[in-house]
Amino acid sequence: MIEAVARGAYRMAMGAAARAAGLAARLPGAPARWQAWTARLGGLEPGALGMMRSGTALWVHAASVGELTAVRPLLGRLRERYPGRLCIVTTLTHTGLEVARSLPEAHLAFLFPLDAPRVVRRLLDQLRLEAFLFTETEIWPTFLGELTRMRVPAVMVSGRVSARSAARARWLRPVYRRALAEVTCCMQTEEDAARIVALGADPRRVHVAGSLKFEAAPSEPPPGVRRLAEALATPERRLIVAGSTHAGEEEVVLSAFGRLARAHPDVVLLLAPRHPERFAAVAALVESQGLPLLRYGALLVPVPPSAVVLLDAVGPLAQCYGLATAAFVGGSLVPVGGHNLLEPARAGRPVLFGPHTEHVHEVAERLVAGGGGVRVSSAELLAVALDHLLAEPERAAEMGRRARALVQGGQGALERHLKIIAARLGSARFARDASA
Repeated sequence: MIEAVARGAYRMAMGAAARAAGLAARLPGAPARWQAWTARLGGLEPGALGMMRSGTALWVHAASVGELTAVRPLLGRLRERYPGRLCIVTTLTHTGLEVARSLPEAHLAFLFPLDAPRVVRRLLDQLRLEAFLFTETEIWPTFLGELTRMRVPAVMVSGRVSARSAARARWLRPVYRRALAEVTCCMQTEEDAARIVALGADPRRVHVAGSLKFEAAPSEPPPGVRRLAEALATPERRLIVAGSTHAGEEEVVLSAFGRLARAHPDVVLLLAPRHPERFAAVAALVESQGLPLLRYGALLVPVPPSAVVLLDAVGPLAQCYGLATAAFVGGSLVPVGGHNLLEPARAGRPVLFGPHTEHVHEVAERLVAGGGGVRVSSAELLAVALDHLLAEPERAAEMGRRARALVQGGQGALERHLKIIAARLGSARFARDASA
């Protein structure tokens, strides 16, 4: 009874949200961000519709740019293993959509629909879907329930359940249990596996497969990263990268950098805000501190001493870590939960981060324990940690080697995922053939 009421309330709320979004998008003079909601109401361009109807599809959903990057090797292997399938990639943000549309592994990319019954059915009725794969915590009850009704297998890949969601399991389970009942869950850790079961997943369908973020394939640096490397070489500058920063963190990073620059005038800071819409505000903040500001998209050579380079582009952060002496990863000095610590670790660089690492808890703990990472909690401690690494290059190099060793030790998740996915798709085909 409670589950039925909870599911009904959820469906009504999502249906109301979809109707409101549709009305808001059609208002005369509606802001661009309101108009953008139409892309999540299940309607597609005629060209996309024709492509969707052209054959059987595999659908991969990743919420953000980081998850898209992590799932890319899996997408490539799926295309190899299941040739002739249409590969659809969806995401939740327009920034992610730009990246998804640039992936050669994707035939078609669009924004994930709102989880309202009419919207979901409108989209799924236009597809011949063989399987749906979704990353980390992207649990959409209406969508997953409709897939169950259509007997389309769903697989959670690189699954993760935060401590916050686990604490709300009592309230989320009535909505999630039926949605997760038929989902094959490939979880990152034993703790994540236990948490997804608490949310309603069938323990028989839950596997510990590791994190796909350990498997990210190296890619050629874009021209902008090569230009940055050349700019830092003449005269020689040492680079500190502060990646995926949020409001409230740039002030701390700039304060630490100001202290650092007085002792190490050859140091340059690359500042990479997490959200592109904040580029202008962060640029103004840097200028208010009286620091030389350069933009990644319009670099000047030579780079002035103690300059700040604003990474005003989406995508090249991972390659920029490879140019650094050390890296700080944001979303961790403010209560966001942390971002991808594996990118600088894979580049063989010491990794610094703040106390808020709930989303990357295991990697953060292993980096600290293994000597590849340092946890800081203030501008002063960040400046001290970076000063030690700049003053002791051998120590920095050893920390980088330890960080990279952590990444190498975590590999193997891709093969584990592929085996589980192949078994699930094989059993689904057998069941369809048997009932035909």
